[in-house]
Amino acid sequence: MRLSDYLATHFYNTDELCQALNIDANTLLAWQERSVFPKPSYCIKSQLSCSSYSGLYECEEYDDYYPRGCVNWGQGLLKQKIESSSHAFNYFAQQYTASLTKLAQQGFTFSEELFGCEIDEHLQQIWQQFLCSKYGVLTQNGLIDEIVSVDIGRLLVDDITELRSKASLSQEERALLHPAMKLLNKALGHGADHEKQHTLRTRYIDALILKYDLSIK
Repeated sequence: MRLSDYLATHFYNTDELCQALNIDANTLLAWQERSVFPKPSYCIKSQLSCSSYSGLYECEEYDDYYPRGCVNWGQGLLKQKIESSSHAFNYFAQQYTASLTKLAQQGFTFSEELFGCEIDEHLQQIWQQFLCSKYGVLTQNGLIDEIVSVDIGRLLVDDITELRSKASLSQEERALLHPAMKLLNKALGHGADHEKQHTLRTRYIDALILKYDLSIK
């Protein structure tokens, strides 16, 4: 798939995002300057050469692309009347924690030790990664539920497989690994063609399916 087709299928450009949120580009820029809204996931510079009856025309065009889940986040900012970064972080932390609770209710077992740090410190790290749009590239839609699924799924997989280094798995380990990989499968993006070999999907799903002869159906 061409990069332009991939972006048009899975992301909103700036105009589309602003239309979906009923805001203008200046409002979006102000949100980003106040660190309440993510930066774009992809910034595209196109060099165009147009040939027509009138002759040859060359120019450069720029566009930014955002994960479609950014609409949910922007709607939350508008509904909650959020204007400060601290308020936005608290809103993010509430949603992240609620998603953690939901996973625990679904039977996923994890402890704070899995994060390698205190939960507050972890939330600050994830918040900064959210703002720089890391998860807009890694996940399917950039939704907070997906971010939590990726975080927990990776931690569980690494814990069960000893950082994906075990040569083989017991039946009990395979039974524990299966739901964690299904969680990742639902949340992880597939990546543009030029990124596929470096994606988390390749490392945490495709490679492990081959290594341990697994199925995630």
